[in-house]
Amino acid sequence: MRLRSTLNPEEQSNLVEGPTKYRKGPNQSELACGICNETYYVNEVTFKQAIRAMEQGLDNPFCCDQCEAEYEEMSH
Repeated sequence: MRLRSTLNPEEQSNLVEGPTKYRKGPNQSELACGICNETYYVNEVTFKQAIRAMEQGLDNPFCCDQCEAEYEEMSH
């Protein structure tokens, strides 16, 4: 037995995939991209992962999708 929201994820009203430029749905926590320094809003899980990474001393604990794509393109 599975939940209907699992069967039809597009019908979930609070579903947001990835960081957003504005507060939207579960993306309520503010983070700055470690490369471009743009402000993004992320969900609580992503925010906690970034905080843990900062506590461990990582330089860029959060990277936006655009900077990550550019970095991957440059590495090829």
